[in-house]
Amino acid sequence: MQDENVTKPVKKLMGAMQEKHAEHIRAQFSKTATQAYGTDGTMKTPEETRKWLESDIISRQGRVENPQYTIINENQVVVKGQYSSRGYSSKADFLFTVENGLITRWRMRY
Repeated sequence: MQDENVTKPVKKLMGAMQEKHAEHIRAQFSKTATQAYGTDGTMKTPEETRKWLESDIISRQGRVENPQYTIINENQVVVKGQYSSRGYSSKADFLFTVENGLITRWRMRY
């Protein structure tokens, strides 16, 4: 059951991205969610993260093909697969932190 709790919002996010459903994408994140690139990159503020989500994920129709989920601990899950958006493609290695059923951090580990 705990495994399902940590993966549930992440799997919903992956599905919403695949369906290009902006409202469902936004609904998986806490209001204080943050995002960063790289293993040691600085986290964006929640406001910067919301803008990034709109510009880099929703507007560009970002999605992960064949996502594979690995649970790290009770509140972290890694998603690997092939990420693509309009004009961009790369292997996905995303670390998500989930708290209270919502994503609070998204680190893109390239």
